[in-house]
Amino acid sequence: MAVAEPGPMSADAFLAWIAGRSERWELADGVPVRMMAGAKQSHDVVASNILVALVPAAKRGGCRTTASDTAVRTGPINVRFPDVVVDCGPPDSGAREAIRPVLVVEVASPGTLVVDLTDKLDEYRRIASIRLILLVEPDAVAAKLWRRVEPDDWTVERYDDLDARVPLPEIGAELGLADVYDTLEPTRRLRVVGEG
Repeated sequence: MAVAEPGPMSADAFLAWIAGRSERWELADGVPVRMMAGAKQSHDVVASNILVALVPAAKRGGCRTTASDTAVRTGPINVRFPDVVVDCGPPDSGAREAIRPVLVVEVASPGTLVVDLTDKLDEYRRIASIRLILLVEPDAVAAKLWRRVEPDDWTVERYDDLDARVPLPEIGAELGLADVYDTLEPTRRLRVVGEG
């Protein structure tokens, strides 16, 4: 669960303010919010497996794949830290934020799932460079991908089989769910009768 801290501040002020802090923070509507530490191992394994799987294709396309310390500015008073970011902007080794994020990945946590599916999703969809938003459940085989097809038009794809492969031609990659859950024992997602 996140704990609100005093604010308000702009995204620029926030990025300067968090420099050197050891705690994890995000900026939501101008208010710094301390993020709770101590994710389950399944969360960290899924995030690192996705990172490792995407690095080669991203590099071939001139992009970089980074972990949860790369900020994504989602507005003048919002800054998020997705679990994985593919940034296709010009290289800048001193950058603290993604220059041109194309793919953002959020690995679900019980305390952040509602925010991931509402506020963060809305914020990410407003960033013109973002083409793909992936939400992955770490303890059950379940991934949901939002894919931009037009500036204001998105499709939603669901993947819930370990043999599934998620095509990501926007970054020249394909992500296998078996790779995402490698070394874990996720449960199978229950299907509702009549579900496609």
